[in-house]
Amino acid sequence: MNRTTVGGPELGGGRGAGGVLVLVDPTGAGDSPVAGLLAQELHPSVHLRTDDFLRVIRNGHLPPHLPEAGRQNATALAATAQAAFAYATGGYQVIVECPDTPSTLDTFRRESRTTGASLHYVVLTTTPPSPADPHSLDTTSLTPETTAKSVLTALAAHTHLLGW
Repeated sequence: MNRTTVGGPELGGGRGAGGVLVLVDPTGAGDSPVAGLLAQELHPSVHLRTDDFLRVIRNGHLPPHLPEAGRQNATALAATAQAAFAYATGGYQVIVECPDTPSTLDTFRRESRTTGASLHYVVLTTTPPSPADPHSLDTTSLTPETTAKSVLTALAAHTHLLGW
């Protein structure tokens, strides 16, 4: 497999290492153009959607906003994180698209720690981010293309790298 990066940074920090970007895009409603553009720029890449891991539940599926859906949501999030880091350890650059901030990033942090693959976290917002939240990017005046370029620049600079 060719593990070189073409057109963008490696989320894993170089030499063919894979990594994971958790991209929260509330305006994308599960089909973000930004996540798709990032997947086109990173090579080799995988684009996962957390909503897809909820949709595969066939019997007993609960609407995710219900309080009693907590176990279901946690299980789907864990499956998403495990799949993302399985791809990352294979050298893939993985974009995990979330319509909402995951209830806990600990699942992703745990997989990052276990696999050694890096974890980046970016929240796209339409309000000016607070200085206390270095992982937010105000996209109010940006197109999907310029947002993707801003995210790629931030990834290259490791400004959105999430520690364990």
